[in-house]
Formats: sequence, C-alpha cells, structure tokens
Amino acid sequence: MAFPLLVLALAALVYALYGFDGVLLRDYSIYLYSGQRVAEGVPPYVGVFDHKGPLSPLIAGFGVVMSGLLNVDDVYAVRLVFYVTACLTVVAVYLLGKDVFRSREAGLFAALTFLGFYAYAQPAASGPEPKTPMVLFQTLSLLLAVRKKWFWSGFSGSLAFLVWQPMAAFAFVTFLLAITRPREERYGAALRTIAGGATPFLATVAYFYYHGALYDFLDGFVLFNFLFLERGSFSAAALLGTAASNIILPYSTMLVPILIGLVVILRLYFQRPFEYRFLPILLSFPAPVLWSLRDFQLADDFYVFLPYAAIGFGGFLAAAIRRADNPRVLAALLSAILLTIALANTWDEISAGAAYKLTGTTIDLPAQREGAQEIQERFGEDVRLASINSPAVMVLLHQTNPDPYLWITAGVNNRIDARTPGGFEGWLDNLEAYDPGAISFFGEGQSLLPSSQLSPEHRQALDGWLDPRYRAEKVGPFWLFVKKELLMEEAQRRASTGSESFETSGSIED
Repeated sequence: MAFPLLVLALAALVYALYGFDGVLLRDYSIYLYSGQRVAEGVPPYVGVFDHKGPLSPLIAGFGVVMSGLLNVDDVYAVRLVFYVTACLTVVAVYLLGKDVFRSREAGLFAALTFLGFYAYAQPAASGPEPKTPMVLFQTLSLLLAVRKKWFWSGFSGSLAFLVWQPMAAFAFVTFLLAITRPREERYGAALRTIAGGATPFLATVAYFYYHGALYDFLDGFVLFNFLFLERGSFSAAALLGTAASNIILPYSTMLVPILIGLVVILRLYFQRPFEYRFLPILLSFPAPVLWSLRDFQLADDFYVFLPYAAIGFGGFLAAAIRRADNPRVLAALLSAILLTIALANTWDEISAGAAYKLTGTTIDLPAQREGAQEIQERFGEDVRLASINSPAVMVLLHQTNPDPYLWITAGVNNRIDARTPGGFEGWLDNLEAYDPGAISFFGEGQSLLPSSQLSPEHRQALDGWLDPRYRAEKVGPFWLFVKKELLMEEAQRRASTGSESFETSGSIED
C-alpha cells in the first residue's frame, strides 16, 4: 500500500505544479459548458452538440454540481475533478506495470515515466481535457483483465468507450479473453464481462431516456460519425507527418522512453505471446494503432498509447537493474532521473515555452476572465452572446447559447443543414431571431477560422448574413462579431462622456 500512496502523492505534486490557470481552449470550453448544462438538468448532445462520448460532459457536470454545493468557482471545481482523475491514472499505470512484469520496480518506473508525458500532464489540472478520464478507464480495464476481474474489467472498458467510441476495443478484448478461458471458467467469465460492460452503457441509456433525449444520444454518439463527420482529405504521407509532429513536439522530453517502451511491447509478440499476463496488452495494442492510421490529429490522440509506452519502459528499466551490480543504487538513480524530467517539464511550463508548443498561446485563464469582464463592461451585462467556434466566453459569463451548436466545423454544419428546418439558412434565421449582440468566433489556441473550414455554400451564407449586421472586434483575447448598432451606441456613449476609446481591431485575416 505504501508504493501506490507514494505514486499518488508524486502525481498530485507534479500535476499541481502545472497550475490550475492554464488557458481555456475551445475543446475544454465545450466540455465545461456541457457540464454547466448537465448541472442544470440538460443532458449532453441536447445542451451542446458533440460527437464524442457523453461521459466526460457528465463528469464535468458532477464538478459543476460540486461547485454549487461547496460555493466555489465552477471552472476550478471541474478542473479539480479531472486533476484527481489524472492522479489516479498514474496509480493505475503503476499497478499495471507491476502486475504485467511482476515487479514493483517496473511499476514504479512506469508511473514515473508516465509523469513525464508533458502533453498529458499539462492539461491535467488545466482542462477539462476530455480524454483524461479515458486513459484511467483504459488502464483499469487492462489491469483488471490481467487480474481476471471480469466484471470490473468490462465495466472499465465500457466507461472508456463512453468517453471515446474507439475505446470499445478494451471491453471487447476482455470478452475475448473471457471466452478463451478453460471450459470450467469460460461461461462465468463471459457473463461477468458482459454484465460489467453493459452496466455503464445501460445506465447511460436510462439517463437519456429519462430526459427524453434517447435519439439525441443515438444521433450524437453514433449516427453523426457515419453521416456527417468531416476530417478533410489527407494523404497517407500527410497523416504520418501530422502524427509525427503531434508526438515529437508535445512529448519531446520523453521520446526515447516512448520508443523503447513501445519496442518492448512489440518484442512481447515474439518472445512471450501466449503468457496470460501479457495477453490483455498484446490483444488490445493493435486497435489504437489501426485507428491512428485512419484518424490522428492532435497530441491527445496519442494518449491511448501512453500506458503501453510507460509500462514497456518500466519493464525495460526493471530488467536492466536486475543485471546491475548495485540494483538498489541504480534503481534510485533512474527514479531520480525520471522524476527530474517530470519536474523539469513543470519548470518549462512556468516559463510558458512548453505551454505554447501544446496550446498555441501564452494567454491564461485569468487573462480570459479579464477579457470576458471587458465584454460585459463594453456592451452591458445584459448583452446577449452566442458562439460559433469559441465557447470560452459563454462559459466564463455563464450565458446560454441559443442552440446546441457552440462550434460548426468538422461536419457540424452539415448536421445543422440536415436537422434544422430550413437548413443552414434556417439556422441563421433562428440566430437572427435570437438577436445576439456579439458572437464569439475565434479564441486563443485556435489556428483556423470557422468559416475557412466550411463548404463554399455554407461559408457564403454565413458571411452574407454576418457582413451587413456585424463587425469583427477583438476584446481581450477574444475575437467577436459585434452588432454594428451596438458599436454605434458605444461610440455615442464615449462621445457624450468624453471617455477614451477602446482599442479594437475591425477585421481579422481569413
């Protein structure tokens, strides 16, 4: 028990050093906003449309509920929940490494290696990064499969699936292991796996049924990904280049351990492919590899490989110290080196250099709060806001979007066109009827404008609707389309009071 507690304490220290004030990126804002709506009784996909699983929004909703009970800020409360999840993941990695390689040292090295993965550690307390819980449930599913805890392995695999759909592979691997057990174990193991996997899923279905949103769940969780999702057309070379850049830069300090760890996993296919303790690892590993060949975009898409790399490198170091003359001294030295790397990443974060590589910005949460406050000061506390690609303003000012579409790219515009009466132009008519004073469309950490990612037809319709009514203005770190009448009223107020004008920009390069 001492080692898991030590690992938990180290994880809590390292992840806390990154701070809870990191920039609220677009994706983090989507899940925070969805959590706010869940806390109000509006389920995911209804409160805000997304095409990933509903579990991360529900976890965020739990954080928002807790913030109300404890009377604390909801952003920090949600980040605390995800931070605890990340800390528990490190403990799960320790246990997985220990059980797979039957070595406490392998588990400890695996946990310390995992702490050095910057792209996972940086948003641990500054998310909510939606895939943070996924890694916990994935690791638990593997660990419990190794321990032949069929119900709980299936349960954890189902939870990973409810975070991100491709993670269904882990529940399936547990089932495959169960049905290949000796005859006297087989049926009981299979039934327990099915029961464990079905429990979270059926509870989720019941939740959406209770809220009258079962079709919304089906549409967002399944149908959208087959009917509307767009990732653009990429060649194999471009996909490999994107994957390489999103591994090399965010994980630069740990590239050698990652490479060695994955090579160790691959060697197991040739050295000990039929030894049961390795089977959950070996059977599940091809699934994320095959998925990555289809769709790999950002650093968080590599999260699924991190437990494999960590335990593989942990096993490699454990084997190395067993051959050393002074194994305890070498183990202490290697542990110190790995912990130093993890801590060095936090020092880079403080200097903002590493954060910029991952988030694309040096702006932090306090600066975003100041920008949101400036919006209210300029345009009034009762100004109606909407989002078409930058929901952080909605989160910070606790405003409700007029529809579930906080973002309209990646094929969401096609869903709007198909599901809204009157199509995409009907959606614009509804937005006009709502009459927002300002529409947030671009924020820190984003690289592409929403209109540049739309079809020519939808882009023309959006620009044609915005141009006569709104003008682009930068307020703090946010770009907004602000109603021209509102800007004229603001100018008249300044003229009548003799106050200085705000610094604004009237256009943004497309």
